[in-house]
Amino acid sequence: MRKEPSDENSLRIRRGRVGSVDLYEVKDTELDMLEKGPPEGLYLNFAIFLLSIAFSALAVLCTTITFKYQIIQTVFVVVLVVGFLLGALLLLLWFRGRQDIAEVIREIRNRIPPEPAAAPPTSATKGIPAEEQPVEPKG
Repeated sequence: MRKEPSDENSLRIRRGRVGSVDLYEVKDTELDMLEKGPPEGLYLNFAIFLLSIAFSALAVLCTTITFKYQIIQTVFVVVLVVGFLLGALLLLLWFRGRQDIAEVIREIRNRIPPEPAAAPPTSATKGIPAEEQPVEPKG
């Protein structure tokens, strides 16, 4: 006798047809890079932080006539210089490296060549169905 699957163990599969499916082969290194993401996002975050601090220090130095203690003015100048230098460096690193992920994805996509565009029907074959159109011999 044959045992019928119980309702709790049966799996219902619904499928919708697709015209075609493109499968891309991905190397381990590419997958690791896509998984980890680029460090450039972190560079941009720190660059914005340091430049914001530097502009705040610049605003303080420009709006204050005299400081009660000279050490406070020195601290603001150091924060200004370090903030601008490190912020600009991190901004440059972010700008130079921001295309790494896009290049990896482009390289993966280029592994499958694009399909040639279908030629539009000529005036001589417009009224003829595709199966009845004359075929030229190859040679």
